Amino acid sequence: MYPEKHRPAGRSKSSGYSIIELMVSMVLFLACLVGVLGALSDSMYHYSVQGTYAVMQMQARKALETVSKDLRMAGRIRSIDNVIEYPYTFVNGGPTATCVSVDGGSAATFTVPAAHPAAVHHVAAGAPSSGDVREIGLKVPADVDGDGYPTSAATGDVEWSPYDVSYVVVTNASGINQLQRWRDGACSDIIADYVERITFDTVRTDATIDWNGVVVTIYLACPTSRGVWLQTQLSTVVKMRNTAQMAEPATAFATDDSLLTWEALNP
Repeated sequence: MYPEKHRPAGRSKSSGYSIIELMVSMVLFLACLVGVLGALSDSMYHYSVQGTYAVMQMQARKALETVSKDLRMAGRIRSIDNVIEYPYTFVNGGPTATCVSVDGGSAATFTVPAAHPAAVHHVAAGAPSSGDVREIGLKVPADVDGDGYPTSAATGDVEWSPYDVSYVVVTNASGINQLQRWRDGACSDIIADYVERITFDTVRTDATIDWNGVVVTIYLACPTSRGVWLQTQLSTVVKMRNTAQMAEPATAFATDDSLLTWEALNP
């Protein structure tokens, strides 16, 4: 006969884990799971932010390329009656702009065709993307006499469009700021979304800029899933055509209500 073996007091062979032990294990497991999911969420968020930044940069570059194409073809011209000088700039949708005289005449204030309500600002004051929006109106070469070329068949001079081309920032019905190309007071193309601000600077706004130069700076702001506004900006300098070398006499073209004669401006 073998001696009886005594089991230690406290837990029988078939007792298993207590409810308290199971609850503690579950709490620890859930805490670890929350930590892992939180780290994964942060990783996915930062990945999304980097992707958004890349898209914003690409949109900014494409927008500047589109704007630059028109600016390169534009020229600094003024009506003989000294009313409007192109290109002109206006702030926060206008509705007016001022033409600075270069030949002794008085400065003229006129209503711009692309006047519109000022865009809504989404970023906090003091941020690079906050501030005034300085928009632009210009003339581009156009086949006015119908000969298939944007030059006069009679004189060889550049024929300028009878309409204004403008680049403006407008807040659409969804609350998104868009860079739009307007033709004589109406939107013709949407260039980019989430454009918080754009500025066009010429010799009239900054005396250090070249006579035929335009400095364009575009600011984009886009919200993240956490309500943070990502911001980025790009800038470029565009050289307009050298209107100082245009032949005389000046090119004439018709507008809706009158016949105006335009001449190249010399610095």
